[in-house]
Amino acid sequence: MALFLATLVAVVTFSACAANQPSDESISPSAGRTIQHGMGETIVPQTPERVVVLWSAVDTLALGVKPVGAVLSEPPQIGGDELTPMFSDRTEGIVAVGSYAQPNLERIVELQPDLILGITGVESFYPHLSQIAPTVIVDISGGVAAWKEYVLSWATALGKPNEAQALIQQYEQRIAQFHQAMGDRLNTTVVSVARFGTDQVRIYQKDSFPGAVLAEAGLLRPESQQRNNHDETISLESLSSIDGDVLFFVQDDPDESALAKAQESQLWSQLDVVQRDQIHEVSVETWFLNLGIVSAHMMLNDLFRTLVPDGEQYVIHQVGELPLP
Repeated sequence: MALFLATLVAVVTFSACAANQPSDESISPSAGRTIQHGMGETIVPQTPERVVVLWSAVDTLALGVKPVGAVLSEPPQIGGDELTPMFSDRTEGIVAVGSYAQPNLERIVELQPDLILGITGVESFYPHLSQIAPTVIVDISGGVAAWKEYVLSWATALGKPNEAQALIQQYEQRIAQFHQAMGDRLNTTVVSVARFGTDQVRIYQKDSFPGAVLAEAGLLRPESQQRNNHDETISLESLSSIDGDVLFFVQDDPDESALAKAQESQLWSQLDVVQRDQIHEVSVETWFLNLGIVSAHMMLNDLFRTLVPDGEQYVIHQVGELPLP
């Protein structure tokens, strides 16, 4: 009964607050912009000033928009109570509004947003969100190969399409630069990607974000990582699946990582990539959690630093309005 009453109070409070918030119907077509998105059509402000993002805030910051609210880093153990650990200095003042899977509607109401911006996966919340403010849901069901389209859709809702296009063009120029810098080695370098969780190891396939960026970079993948899916969980007996000329790996939690168990295995020392000492730990936040233009540029930084002689000269230290750590 106590739980029922608490839930009832929360619903009534939310409904009362939401009733006082602007919705997309409060903006006339002449005063706003009509955006087509995953849930239909919404009229948004010409220049949103109080944006809540239900995904990573980093691309929004790169486009020159500091949201008033954003969801916490996913999965929770990566960022704890931080929005984006790598850019914690840039997210000061941004209010945490729950998680991607469970946005905090009451907190969003309190922020009085004039635009709520999310991605596929929060459709069940759309009726409530659209009562609070104009809400745009970017449809990312087309797979990771279309990530640039998602970036442009996100930026268009924010009124920043030209800025996003410029960042994408810069990325494509850097891809061409990487091809040139690698030369003949581009056709012979096999790159493996693995993620060590607390009790499992995953290898990442072509239909993952790192898979898409590595494909554009022109790099080869191990045979075990050329399938048309996102990732696969492997056992310690299958460690040969992570072998290659170079291994990029991440750890969800270095204090409780399956990497230690893998390194204790006799199979680990037999891997060619281990014997050549070509194992490079990279940021889980960059390679897996923040699908978008900032992470794509930061992944290229990693590729230049590790694969190109004197590669530091090709590294960039800012994406749009966002300085990189």
